[in-house]
Amino acid sequence: MMGLHAIILLLVWAVGLAVAIGAIYLAVRLAVTHALKSHTRWVDNGKPAR
Repeated sequence: MMGLHAIILLLVWAVGLAVAIGAIYLAVRLAVTHALKSHTRWVDNGKPAR
């Protein structure tokens, strides 16, 4: 019975780790997207009018 508890504990840790990594990935991806959009706006505002 101890082996089953160890497997369940390992699965819970794996799911928690996967959720944490997913949240970090999403936060970084959103931050990079925001930074690129802001940079593009900043560059476009500095261009001379045609």
